[in-house]
Amino acid sequence: MKKILLSTVHHPDVSLKNLESVCEQLQIIFDEVYLTISNVTSSKIKSSLNEKSFHCLTISPNGAADARRKVLKFALKNVSEKVNYFYCDFDKVIVALLNRNSELKNFISKLNLKNEYRIVGRNSQDFESYPDTWVETERITNKVAVKIFGIDNVDLLAGCCAFDSNVGKVIAENSTEILTDTEWPLICKDSQIIVNYNEVSFLPFNFQYNKGRNDYDWLGYIPRLKLALQAFESFKRHM
Repeated sequence: MKKILLSTVHHPDVSLKNLESVCEQLQIIFDEVYLTISNVTSSKIKSSLNEKSFHCLTISPNGAADARRKVLKFALKNVSEKVNYFYCDFDKVIVALLNRNSELKNFISKLNLKNEYRIVGRNSQDFESYPDTWVETERITNKVAVKIFGIDNVDLLAGCCAFDSNVGKVIAENSTEILTDTEWPLICKDSQIIVNYNEVSFLPFNFQYNKGRNDYDWLGYIPRLKLALQAFESFKRHM
């Protein structure tokens, strides 16, 4: 079964040389690549990605959830056969391919899903590599996610997941919320689709590619706490 990458691109802080290396590896690991690229992304990066044999859709920036839904629907519209989809934020794809290439390649080679949604999360070492503003607030969400999904030590907010074509259609038909990390597996749970979990070692924090605003300042807790609240509201809606 084909393995297809879904990803969203928005202002990646990557040199064209490193981007070229990333693109070469993507063409080796995946059968096809579908990207949404925000229209404010650097023209050089957009040109570089469009020159590859990738399927690229330029969109207006309207939040991560909107971009994720659009890349999923973009792929579903153009892929008629049954495939396995692997979603990962593009900044994390860059880090994985530049630093943990063999780990990602090995994971994708073994990916074989049927009527299943797979949460893909960070192992403890990678999780702890993130700023405290991320780690401390995400632990709260993960603690509740353990109870919701019945999966020990689940890491829900890594921006990474996998599912097959049929599951992708169910998600696309029902996704409306602001936080897809929580909503997508909840949609699957509500639809009696199996939700499983993989802990991986290719999602470490790299400041250049993964940084947010005020990551190492107390102000950084504000958006991260808002994210936790969005997760809790999503959990409550699906009770």
